[in-house]
Amino acid sequence: MVAGVEPDADIAIVHSVPSKWLMQKYPPLSTPDGGPDSGAYQRIFDSFYRGAFEAGRQVRMIHARQLHDLEEAARRHPVLIAPALYLADDATVDWLAEYAHSGGHLVIGPRTAYADHEGRTRHEPAPGRLTEAAGVHYDEFSNLSGDLGVHAAAESPLHLPADAVATRWVEGYVVAGADVLVEYDHRHFGRWPAVTTRRHGAGRVTCVGTVPGRVLAAALARWLTPAPVSGWADLPATVTATTGTSLDGRRLHVVHNWSGDRAEVTAPVGLTDLLGGDGVPVGARVLLDERDVRVFASDR
Repeated sequence: MVAGVEPDADIAIVHSVPSKWLMQKYPPLSTPDGGPDSGAYQRIFDSFYRGAFEAGRQVRMIHARQLHDLEEAARRHPVLIAPALYLADDATVDWLAEYAHSGGHLVIGPRTAYADHEGRTRHEPAPGRLTEAAGVHYDEFSNLSGDLGVHAAAESPLHLPADAVATRWVEGYVVAGADVLVEYDHRHFGRWPAVTTRRHGAGRVTCVGTVPGRVLAAALARWLTPAPVSGWADLPATVTATTGTSLDGRRLHVVHNWSGDRAEVTAPVGLTDLLGGDGVPVGARVLLDERDVRVFASDR
């Protein structure tokens, strides 16, 4: 029933195995006792991935070596997050800038573009080769011994709950043309922004200078993709909706209630129940039993 389905993705995230290997040996993050955290790469990467998941967004993982065809990438992946892409050759970094210039929304995470493909620190302001596109640069950074509260900057379009925090790491962004979205609640680190954004060509570059806590990461994902491609909105916290396109061109919708309690959702389009139930008109309420999974099809 689902063989050959191409999954949808609201957000694409760049994964780098070489950066992961290097950070296992030379990690930027520390453990609670102050020692090196060999899982640093995964902690940075996972913070963005989990934030997208908890915001109800679908994610596609792309390996750094798969970055090619700028116009197609900007069309298929309107939001591209590059967290902890520490090892990156000049061509890859330039591709990221051109992706944004071509209309994509590039999100630069901690440590991205700090070193070249040999692991050598770039002899230029960080993030290397991206400072003009990003409108920020930094040469100071710090580990964090505890979480820092953050708040939305004045006139920021980002809705940020009161319990949002920054964790593990701070990059001391100096603003040079970007708009500030999020600021730290701290007498020292508060001099630098936590999140910035800037128009670049037909697209945008957003910089996240910390490892975002779960609330901050989810808020970022919602701001990056205000309308999920699945079309399912206002889902209960225990329900996920995953969509894709089948070989015959129909849209498939897998709706999963992960809770031991019943839940209700609203159909965004007219649906056909592929497991034998009745059809569901647009706007109708769909009842999900405990830990229920429903599979639907639609024409769009």
